[in-house]
Amino acid sequence: MSIRTCNPRKRLVQAILLDLLAVGVCLNVFAYFHHVRKADPAPKALNSPTPAAAAQAEVGSETDVASAAQPSAAVPAATEAPEAADTGLLGGKFAEKFSTGDAEQTDDGYRSKNVCIELSKVSAGTEDRPIVYYVADIYIKDLSSFRTALAYEYKDQNEGSRKNVMSTLQLSELTNALVAISGDNYTFRKEGLIAVRNGVEWYNQAPLADDICVLYYDGTMETYRADETRDEQIAAIYAKEPYQIWTFGPELLENGEIPEKFSINKENPLSGIGYFEPGHYCFILVDGRQSGYSWGMNYTQFAQVFKDLGCKTAYNLDGGDTAVMTFNGAWRSHPQDEKPRETSDILYICEPSASASGQ
Repeated sequence: MSIRTCNPRKRLVQAILLDLLAVGVCLNVFAYFHHVRKADPAPKALNSPTPAAAAQAEVGSETDVASAAQPSAAVPAATEAPEAADTGLLGGKFAEKFSTGDAEQTDDGYRSKNVCIELSKVSAGTEDRPIVYYVADIYIKDLSSFRTALAYEYKDQNEGSRKNVMSTLQLSELTNALVAISGDNYTFRKEGLIAVRNGVEWYNQAPLADDICVLYYDGTMETYRADETRDEQIAAIYAKEPYQIWTFGPELLENGEIPEKFSINKENPLSGIGYFEPGHYCFILVDGRQSGYSWGMNYTQFAQVFKDLGCKTAYNLDGGDTAVMTFNGAWRSHPQDEKPRETSDILYICEPSASASGQ
């Protein structure tokens, strides 16, 4: 009787093939959850102290949602900006930031009677690890100037095959945004998130998987850690009437200070929002993964930028290929790819809506 032995080389090839198959399965699962699967929207208007969100109280059908959430057009450069009720966000401060006449727009900013945006590009880092980032310093008198937009609201204008995502640039053009950054890409997740946009709740699934950032109707902004936020805290957040809730994170500042550590802290392109006081915010976009131009930042570095600017609260949004900034309908940042990853949503600044101003 003969004994057959297995060829060691054959066993090695089989092991390699099995490993490759396992890697392929993992990559496909990741691609499905991160790029294909989407959260099913279930929009519900929340109680609101402002006429703008109150007008959305009868939201029901998908068509109703799109029309109710449709933002008002921003004012082009060198034209008369509409009068808006000063909701007192800034308490009468920073009067010098605003125009007393026509809206004024330059390559590095915009100002009208209601909105002021000052843009800067910063080069930092070292010669072998350069960093480039962009800061949009934002002053608004009326909270309705701070809006979000979802690709889902613009299905008819979406020429892509996936109607729940769109490029940040196209969304900024459709909304006539003055300045915009990519958002939290919430439709790529189905669990552990809350999504409230312009006073409309699109998704609510607790317990939280990630830190959240809440912008309230009084203009204040707060962040909440996922591991410390339970049902009673979420109920308290809703009782304070949230205008926007983003779920991504991490929170970058705790009471104005940088957390001791972050669970993940690698250099990447990054997008985030900072809060100084009601009516005063900033968007920051870090270019990255571009050899010889911009290496990117880790969360500790990113948080330090917000702290140095004087922010009380700061929050990280979706980064990597998604992270981009636009200004006046054009790229402001320098995306690592010619066609950045499409996103489900953006944060943007515009002239205040007439309905929100009580007109």
